[in-house]
Amino acid sequence: MKQEKPKGVYRWALSYLRPYRKRLLILLSLTIVEIVSGLLLPWPMKFIVDHALGSEPASGPASDWMAGVISFLGANRVAMLALGCVAYLIFHYASEFISVAHTQMQQSIGQRLIFDLRRQLFGHLQSLSLRYHLKRGPGETIYHIENDSYCVESLTLGGVLPLASSAATLGAMFVVLLRMNWQVALLSLLVVPFLLWVNRHYAERIVDRSERVKTLEAGLINLFHEVFTSIRVVKAFGREPHEQQRFKDQGATTLDERIKLTLQESLYAAMINVVTTGGTALVLFVGGYNVYRQRMTIGDLLVALTYLGSVFGPLVTMSHTFGNVQASVASARRALRTLQTEPELRDRPGAVEAGRLRGHIEFRDVHFHYDDESPVLEGVSFDARPGQMIALVGLTGAGKTSLVSLIPRFYDVISGQTIVDGRDVRDYKLRSLRDQIGIVLQEPVLFTGTIADNIRYGRLDATDEEVIAAARAAYAHDFIMSKEDGYQTMLGGDEGIYLSGGERQRISIARAFLKNAPILIMDEPTSSLDARAEASIFETMRELMMERTTIVIAHRLSTVRDADKILALDGGRIIDEGRHEELLRRVPLYRELCERLAMGDIPAQDEMELANAEVA
Repeated sequence: MKQEKPKGVYRWALSYLRPYRKRLLILLSLTIVEIVSGLLLPWPMKFIVDHALGSEPASGPASDWMAGVISFLGANRVAMLALGCVAYLIFHYASEFISVAHTQMQQSIGQRLIFDLRRQLFGHLQSLSLRYHLKRGPGETIYHIENDSYCVESLTLGGVLPLASSAATLGAMFVVLLRMNWQVALLSLLVVPFLLWVNRHYAERIVDRSERVKTLEAGLINLFHEVFTSIRVVKAFGREPHEQQRFKDQGATTLDERIKLTLQESLYAAMINVVTTGGTALVLFVGGYNVYRQRMTIGDLLVALTYLGSVFGPLVTMSHTFGNVQASVASARRALRTLQTEPELRDRPGAVEAGRLRGHIEFRDVHFHYDDESPVLEGVSFDARPGQMIALVGLTGAGKTSLVSLIPRFYDVISGQTIVDGRDVRDYKLRSLRDQIGIVLQEPVLFTGTIADNIRYGRLDATDEEVIAAARAAYAHDFIMSKEDGYQTMLGGDEGIYLSGGERQRISIARAFLKNAPILIMDEPTSSLDARAEASIFETMRELMMERTTIVIAHRLSTVRDADKILALDGGRIIDEGRHEELLRRVPLYRELCERLAMGDIPAQDEMELANAEVA
C-alpha cells in the first residue's frame, strides 16, 4: 500500500474527534481561558517592579486600570506591594485550577480516542484471514493493538491542538507586545521561520526511522511470544542458549536503530533550543536597550520575556517529545495500512444465511495452494452424507488439515467447489456457515476464565443446565465437580488452576457437544485420554454423530476402523477411498499407514493452521 504522508495521517487522526464535539468544545473553551490566564500572569510582577518598587507612570495596554489602582492607593508602596503579591497568587492559583481542568478534559477525550482506535483495530484484525495472521504472527498483532493505538491521541490532543494553542497564544501575545514595543513584538516572531525549517528538515527522516524501529520491536514481541508459548519444547531440547542468542542478535539490531532514532530526536531538540534561546537573547538585548533608552520599563521587559517563555516553552517541550509525535505518525501509518487491508474472505453479494444445515458435504475437483507455493490439494473430490464419519489418513504434508480448513472457509479454493447441502460454501454468509460447524482439536485451546465459560464458548446463550449436560456427555462432569469451585473454577492466570491434557481435552469436547453443530471436524480428539475414557467418550460421540457429518483427521487405528469411509491422501490427492478392510486389501500405502498407526509411529501432533483457525 502507498505510504500515507503525515498530512493525510493527521486528517485521519482528527476524524476520530467527531463523536466528541461537545467535549472538544469544552476543551477548546478551557484552552482559551488558559491562554487568557497566561496573558494575565506577568502583569502583577510588572505592577510590583514598576510601581510598588519603582515610580514609573502607568503605561502599556493596561495603563488605565493601573493608573486607577495607583491613584486609589496613593503613595502607599507597601499596600501596592501587598496588592501585587495577592494578585500574583490569585492569577497563578486560578491558572493552576484551569490547567488541572484542561488536563483532565484532555485526558478524558484522549483515552476515549485510544479506546476507539483499539476497538476498531481489534475488530478489523479479527475479520482478516487466517493467512494474514499466520504471516504476521500474534506478537506483532498484540504490539500493534497495544502500542500503535496511542497514535490517535498523540497526533490530535498531543500534537495538533498544542500547536494550535501555541499559535493562538503567540498571536495574542504579539498583539499585547505590539502595543508595548513594536520592535520587541516583531523580534518575537523572528524565530518562527527557523522553527518551521527545523521541523521540516527533521520530521520525515524521524518518521521513517520510527516506523522501522516499531517494526523491529514488533518482531521482538513475536520472538517473546513464540518462545514462551513453546517453553516446554525449548526446555525439552535445552535450547535456552540458542533462544538467548536469537534475542541477542535481533535485540542488538533493534537497539542500534533505537539509538539512531534517539540521536535524531536529540539533534532536533538541540536545534529548537538553539533557535529559541537565540530569539530570547535577541529580545533581551533589544528590550534592555529600550529600557536603557527609557522607551520601555523594566516591568514591560519582564512581561515580554514572560510571554516569550510562555510561547517558546511549549515549543521547546514539544521538541523533546517530538520523537513521540513522529513515532505516532509512524504508528498511524501502520494502523492505516491495517484498517485499509481488505479481508481476504468476504460474503458474496446475495449470500444467504446458512440456517440449520443437514451436513451433506461435497468436494468437486478442488485445487488449493497457499500464495504462490506448490499445490497442496489437486483435484480432490469426495462426498460425505449426514450421519457418516469420514476419516482422513495420510503422511504429514498430505493435505489433511488444508482439506478440512476449506469447509468452514478458513481459506477459499483456488478452483473447484466445496459444497454443503447443495450450495457452494461461498454462497453462505460466513458467520452463519461457521455457526454450523464444530471443531475439536488434538491440542485443546482454553481461555482464561471459568470452566463454565470455556464450555459455554461453544454457544454463548447456553443455560447452566445445558453446560452441565455437555460436560456429562464429554465425561468431564466428575472431574469438574471434584474441584473446589466446580464449574466456576478459574483456569489460567495468577489465581487459576492448570488442568491435565486429558481434562483440557474433555472441556474442549464438551464445548463442541454444546455447540450441537451438524458438521463436526475433529483432529483425533481423544489422543490425550486413556483407553477407558476414550471408549466412553466415543460411545457418546457415536450418538452425537448419528445425525451429523463427522470428518476426523485420524492418528489412531481405533478411529480408522470406526469410520464409515476412509480417504487416503498422498501428495494432495485422494489415492483411494472406502472402508478399512477394503483399503487394506488394495492400497499398499494405507497398509503401511495402518501398521504405523498400530505401532504408534505417527506422531499425534496438531497442525498449526487448524489450531490458529479455531482461535481466530
